[in-house]
Amino acid sequence: MRLNQYLSKIEQGEAINLDRFIACLPYSDPQEWRKIYQATRRRGGYQLTILDPERHKALFTPLVQDRISAAKTGRSHDFPGSFAHILVLNRCCESQLPFVVLSDASGFKVCGKLVGKQAVIIENQENFYRYRAFMDVIHQSGLAENCDILLGSGNQICHQLNQRFLSRYEVIYCAQDLDAGGLSIYQSLKKSLPQCRWLAPPDWEIHKEKFRLAPKNADQLVKAIKLARELGLTQEADLMNQTRAFLEQEALLPALPQD
Repeated sequence: MRLNQYLSKIEQGEAINLDRFIACLPYSDPQEWRKIYQATRRRGGYQLTILDPERHKALFTPLVQDRISAAKTGRSHDFPGSFAHILVLNRCCESQLPFVVLSDASGFKVCGKLVGKQAVIIENQENFYRYRAFMDVIHQSGLAENCDILLGSGNQICHQLNQRFLSRYEVIYCAQDLDAGGLSIYQSLKKSLPQCRWLAPPDWEIHKEKFRLAPKNADQLVKAIKLARELGLTQEADLMNQTRAFLEQEALLPALPQD
């Protein structure tokens, strides 16, 4: 609970957690609050009576409306940024050099050539820059020629400002890590963009030995299996259950040739 919430509860005569309230106060002396309030023990905490209304009012922090203002109080991560970008590769790119799609509240700008109405979101950087090899391994080579290839950068692709750009595509194929995080990203994308489809090899069984990433705990594995089934990814759920492990996207890539 933030300081303003505690202060409002005090004004409404509600009981609060006194220790946590004191920890929110901007005083080096932990007893300074006694000059402003008188505490009475109540069920559920302490009820504070205001002794010094001016100092009480001065404790309220101004409401911030954007990331820049929030940064001045150390709370920038409470607000999304004003810009979002996506790196794009496709058949028009020379020397594997991606271009940028920059989005803000007014829309998006593109500094390269988009090739059509289909896109592939690839979660991880290594697979993104080696997308042709990646597509070959999962038997989806045709998509490499006919789609824009977008770098998902984990959860960054889900930024709200990217929605307008992504909405231009009729079909979006999503290639995610097969773990709780990757499945959650796919779920978020599909909720806001119904044209999203899961991208996977026709038969996961031949890649079974690549399921090597151990979950942090049993609950994480259970959550991922449950989410996969909810998303209709039965084969993926079964393999995670059988191997008791996740699959990192990079594990599907062939080894780079040695010099």
